[in-house]
Amino acid sequence: MFVVSCLTSCCASCACGACMSAASAISQRSARLAYCGLFALSLILSWILREVAAPLLEKIPWINTFADTPSKEWFQTNAVLRVSLGNFLFFATFAALMIGVKDQNDKRDGWHHGGWILKIVIWAVLIALMFFLPNIVITIYETLSKFGSGFFLLVQVVIFLDFLTNWNDSWVEKDEQKW
Repeated sequence: MFVVSCLTSCCASCACGACMSAASAISQRSARLAYCGLFALSLILSWILREVAAPLLEKIPWINTFADTPSKEWFQTNAVLRVSLGNFLFFATFAALMIGVKDQNDKRDGWHHGGWILKIVIWAVLIALMFFLPNIVITIYETLSKFGSGFFLLVQVVIFLDFLTNWNDSWVEKDEQKW
């Protein structure tokens, strides 16, 4: 029994050490990739929950509050919306914390590039907590996200057009210098 306990402790220590070294390896340049990886992880989680969570959500009393059980598609959409709300809260919180950061000398810049173990734990807790919210909150989020996603896409188009205009100007300038 003592050997199993020591072996378990050793394996847990090695796993924690591996996670810590992987999280500390994320540099300032690769922080964007880490955020993309976290977002990709949430996409995979949404896909998995969409496929397998409908029977589980039907059994949760604060989610299935209906006299007549809705379709399987409703539960699938609800699971994806809950993961989406958790992601929105996570990324919106960190975006709000970074307002006003101008350079890497700001102390809050360290939060952006470091603390990945804590960030992953916060992300997982936020997503898990979304499954304890009542349906009305998810319904409100669903309605607001339809308009928010349209606004987000509009902002992305404006940013993209600005980028293309600047790129075109720089190339025209180089062409006029006989490059």
